[in-house]
Amino acid sequence: MHKPMNILGLAAVSAALAFTPSLAAAQQQAEPGMAAPTAKPSPQQQADMDKWPADKKAAYQLWPADAQAYYWTLSPERQKMFWTLSDSDKLALATMPEAQRESIWVQLEERKAPSQS
Repeated sequence: MHKPMNILGLAAVSAALAFTPSLAAAQQQAEPGMAAPTAKPSPQQQADMDKWPADKKAAYQLWPADAQAYYWTLSPERQKMFWTLSDSDKLALATMPEAQRESIWVQLEERKAPSQS
């Protein structure tokens, strides 16, 4: 059975996210019940979004514009993984420096990969 990816609960990853100064700002932007500004999707992005179920579209619309824009920079595999993260982790990834962001993705991908024992 597939478990949701709550991998960012790992100590190293959590520490990286917890010490990201922009995390607090990102969380403030996405207060529950508040509409976030949205980014204008490209025609291809809109075509992809048109295939999404309504709940996924609604969740995406609540993300701040920087999180929406960041989502489209991800590979298809990372996009799938992005959806499994908590909203606060999505926002943290979208707002952190690229080097730190890549480090988090490497850790996420290592956790997702089957162990080679």
